[in-house]
Amino acid sequence: MVKTIVIYVDIDDDIGNLGFSSPIIGEEKCKLALDKAAYFMPTDSDFNSMVVAFNIYVDLKRKGEDVEIVFISGSKKGGTESQLEFSKKLDKVIEELSPEYAVVVYDSPDDARAIPIIQSRLKISAVQQVIVEQYRGVEETYMLLAKYIRKAITEKRYARVFLGVPGIILALAGILAALNLSVYIEPTILIILGGAMVIKGLKIDDLMESWWENSTIMVITSTVSIISLLIGVINLYIQLQLVRGLSSVQEFAFAILQILPYASFSAIILFGGKAVSKGLNKDIRVWHDIIKIINIVIIYFILFTVVKDIIDNTYILTIQSLYTLILASIVIISIYITLTALEKYGILEKLIKRI
Repeated sequence: MVKTIVIYVDIDDDIGNLGFSSPIIGEEKCKLALDKAAYFMPTDSDFNSMVVAFNIYVDLKRKGEDVEIVFISGSKKGGTESQLEFSKKLDKVIEELSPEYAVVVYDSPDDARAIPIIQSRLKISAVQQVIVEQYRGVEETYMLLAKYIRKAITEKRYARVFLGVPGIILALAGILAALNLSVYIEPTILIILGGAMVIKGLKIDDLMESWWENSTIMVITSTVSIISLLIGVINLYIQLQLVRGLSSVQEFAFAILQILPYASFSAIILFGGKAVSKGLNKDIRVWHDIIKIINIVIIYFILFTVVKDIIDNTYILTIQSLYTLILASIVIISIYITLTALEKYGILEKLIKRI
């Protein structure tokens, strides 16, 4: 049991590159990690932070403080995953050392995300951010640039953006050029870049990663669903370039007709995946997704008929279409109400167990 711990924060787990697993607790083990870092990463800002943390520990110990040093890392995956991993390791340190106070040493803005986590468990008596001075010469600038380029290539979370997205753009541009469809290269690039920004901005990639860990089926169906939508958008763009002589209403209806099969297939695949996943987990709420799939199929056929009539200059909703719409709505609503009641009173669960 100690009163104070000096924590070196390594949220992106650079310590793991040295062959160590954190938390690294104690002067002897931390000194060993520091010696290895001095050999393998002497110019890295993380090494400088480790040195500063160790020097603070030595200085406090020399003054007679009851102090211990620990190196705690997160995860290479970054984001929430890193913070959760750091939190688990911090709890392990607290359980072993039972400290009251913490001195936090870090270097990057990403590492700073660990401060609230530490603050929620310990009293922080000091915080030290390590900023390494860089020379402004041309040679040093090139070396620094090379370092970050290497990081973008070798670290998975950066490589997905800096290599993955340009790679997709170049591959599709090459395919379109080979097919004499160079006119579509520019819109394709815009779609890919926009999609990448949406995925990173809304953290869809983190969500997909979480799904992969919990349900591989959902990842596969989500991927197929997204690909279907992308193909639908590309097909829509191509068809709108070819179509001529339609009014604004007919052109809008034509656009719906082109995207409708892809959007419907995408939704059916997505809800189908959820249904399969729930079925494998024996979740009685699987019927929710089955109802949604049936609803999508009915809506598809009704919309297809109505939109086709509009394109053919038939703006009157036929009695048959109206009858089908009303009948389908009544049937679906009745089934939904019945199954909801059965689920609420536990009858549905008993029936499934009997089956």
